[in-house]
Amino acid sequence: MITPDMRQLIERNTVGFVATVTPKGKPAVSPKGTSVVLDEKTIAIGDLRSPGTARNLRANPAVEINYFDVLSRKAVRLAGTARYVTSETEEFSQLLPRFQTWSKLVPRIRGVFVVDVAAAQIIVSPAYDIGATEDQLRRYWSGYYSS
Repeated sequence: MITPDMRQLIERNTVGFVATVTPKGKPAVSPKGTSVVLDEKTIAIGDLRSPGTARNLRANPAVEINYFDVLSRKAVRLAGTARYVTSETEEFSQLLPRFQTWSKLVPRIRGVFVVDVAAAQIIVSPAYDIGATEDQLRRYWSGYYSS
């Protein structure tokens, strides 16, 4: 499912846009900045300030997450189901050390969204279709954003 290339993109761009469905059936998208790949079929996201996402996933565990690398113009789309691990559980204690990249935020993690990934795909810009390379796109967009 989650290939090494996908894992690298997720770890380089840890902000994922998480799509859920509200209890009233409306779409909801929320950025989450503390994602870790647990294995090729599972990711975890620390809950720092996500009561809406937690509520939505209790009503409907279906989720899609999109991680986008703005420089390479590549994305990873994950689809699956999520469950919420509360801070009172042993599983939470086992997951918490995985978030040490954000050591200053770890004490604020209230729970963890664990996503069982059913489908994963890489999405690339149409610029690749006309011959652009990743290095070219990275140089171009780095220059664009730094000017």
